[in-house]
This record gives sequence, C-alpha cells and structure tokens, in this order.
Amino acid sequence: MGKKAALRVATLLLSLMTWACGGRSSPKELVYTSPFEIGVTAGNFLPGTDLQYMGVIDGSAEVYIKGQRALKQRADSLSWEGGVREDVSLDLDLRVLWFDETALHAGGKAKVTIAGASAQAAEPPAEAPLAFSNAPVAYTVEKGEAIPGTLLTFEGKTEEGVRLGGTDDYPYRKGGDSIVWTGVIKENVWLRLDVRVGVYTDQTLTVAGLASIWIEP
Repeated sequence: MGKKAALRVATLLLSLMTWACGGRSSPKELVYTSPFEIGVTAGNFLPGTDLQYMGVIDGSAEVYIKGQRALKQRADSLSWEGGVREDVSLDLDLRVLWFDETALHAGGKAKVTIAGASAQAAEPPAEAPLAFSNAPVAYTVEKGEAIPGTLLTFEGKTEEGVRLGGTDDYPYRKGGDSIVWTGVIKENVWLRLDVRVGVYTDQTLTVAGLASIWIEP
C-alpha cells in the first residue's frame, strides 16, 4: 500500500472511530445510529410504529403519534421511540422534509438497539420495511472474542497479520484491510458489517467502519 493510500485508510479509520460513539456495543446489546429517510403514504403507519400520516389539513400535515394528533409543517420535528420487535427498539429523531395529499417524507437520525442478539450467517433481504445504512461503528475486541454482531473472532496476531476465526475464507488481514460479514442477528433482523482493521496487538483488535440493518417488524 502506498503512503497516500495508507494515509487515506488511516484517516478514514480515525474519523469512523471518532464518529462511531453511537455504534459501540456490549455483548448484551447492539446499538447502531444512522442517517434515516422514509416516506409514509396517507392513511398508513411508519412500519413497526404507531406513527401515522393521515394527509393534509388546512395546509398542515396531519400526523398521529401514539394516538395523539399533531399538525406539522415542513422542517418540523417528528420523533418516535418504542419497540418494533421483541428486544428491538427504535428511536427516531426526524424532520418533515415535504408532504402532500398522498405522502409525507421525513429524514434525520435513527438509533436501533437490539438486545440478546445471536449471530448466524445469512444473506439480508433485497428490501425490508425498515432499512438503515451508513451507521458508523468502532469495536475493540479481545483475543478469542467475536466482533459484535458477527461470528468472526479475533484469534491473534501472526506474521500474516490478524487471524480471524469463524470463517471458511482466507482468515488473515493486515492493517487497513476490509472485513465484511452478513448475517441475521435476531429473528427478521439482518446485519451487514463492513469494517477495516485498525490497531492490533497480540491480545486486542480494533476495527471501524459502517453497518447496515434490515428489519421486518
């Protein structure tokens, strides 16, 4: 790897590690914070929630949040927090982007928290009612531990670089190399993790990158 390429990778990893405070996870729960945009057609609920868009009334968007009516204008806040599946919660911090008689579009930030995750290798669906991408993550794992949300374990430092367990593919990665994993982490909840190797020693491995999550409420 050339000096310029190495510098770009190092800068990316540092930026992701700095930005990824919302994506740090413990073995008991996985937390992902990502940009989020969604549209809701008139008369329908945002998938997995009790946030409902009814249409336009007197020039305002008529929204029901947990059964209570709220009239919204463009750029107004649109927040919601609750469970979308067992052990899967969603915290939305959105703003109304635009609306008309047929639909309302909102965008902002979403925080997904998954308790009791159990990873299994699987391909995510092509589409899902709730889809989140570009959630920054940064993890430091001990030797013998799995990268959160995956079956990939850190088996230690070798002359070939980091050795990964839990894969039938080539198991070695050097600093700046990518690690990609896709799987199901809860019933009807899928994860794609795309991270790069940062600092590693004989006992610890640090990775940083982006996660995508798909949920069928």
